[in-house]
Amino acid sequence: MRAAPSFTAETMALQRSFESHRPKGRRLFCDPDADAFLRPSLRALAIASGIPGLRRAAAGLYDAIGGPGPRPSAIVRTKMIDDAVSDAATGASQCVLLGAGYDTGAYRLAALAHREVFEVDHPATQRAKRAVVHRLGLESGRVTYVPVDFERDELADALVAAGFDPTARSTFVWEGVTNYLTGDAIDATLAVIHNLSSGGGVLILTYVDASALVDPSPFPEARRWVRSVARAGEPWTFGLDPQDASSYFAERGFRLIRDVSTLEAGRAWMMEQGRTELGSGLYRIAVMEPD
Repeated sequence: MRAAPSFTAETMALQRSFESHRPKGRRLFCDPDADAFLRPSLRALAIASGIPGLRRAAAGLYDAIGGPGPRPSAIVRTKMIDDAVSDAATGASQCVLLGAGYDTGAYRLAALAHREVFEVDHPATQRAKRAVVHRLGLESGRVTYVPVDFERDELADALVAAGFDPTARSTFVWEGVTNYLTGDAIDATLAVIHNLSSGGGVLILTYVDASALVDPSPFPEARRWVRSVARAGEPWTFGLDPQDASSYFAERGFRLIRDVSTLEAGRAWMMEQGRTELGSGLYRIAVMEPD
């Protein structure tokens, strides 16, 4: 079992923090507690990004190291998922966040304010998150933490034991996880989600374009991005061809409603704010319903 919390969870918190430090009206969302999940050096960088005159330099420093794709892609991904969760929450009494990382959506999204939320994540990452949540005083009786190793543990048993009701309409969010798993682990998790959705609901998940793992040349940002996560000890292991996505999910009991890259989704949002940064064509968000 991995002893250390996820490094990619911290980098996502940093990317959300960059966006949250932008002026009101010039940001896609605000995660006011993102800074709290960062080590001191990264927290200082994030805070610097909120200071006029330093904003471009701070974000530019991150992009120079991480490449041009991860940060804007993470920003658009968060915005898309926030909106999809808010839309799906109507009529849903509970929400399951699979691989919740350090996002505080369970606390910051108005659409979840009166919903039961089950946060599922690797035990090491979840322990680190809960310590910060406790320090910030965010704890709520409607948020239940469920430690699960997706490669080893029984997700269904863990959720039901934690109080999840399979007969209630539910929203499942599986963000930033599939690209780190095996195909078998993904199949097993999709089967569990389908079996736990007898009350109906929505599944929102992210995946990467499989071609980026084989030949990154169609995506200028891919080569550095793939190398970066591998160096961090969390290499991408799974991707999916978007042309096959509808049939892939249909074979597993889901009807695809929407499947869009962060590049496509973010273009209009960024243009509205006069921003030149764009998401990535290799990173995708899919929204689907169980058949």
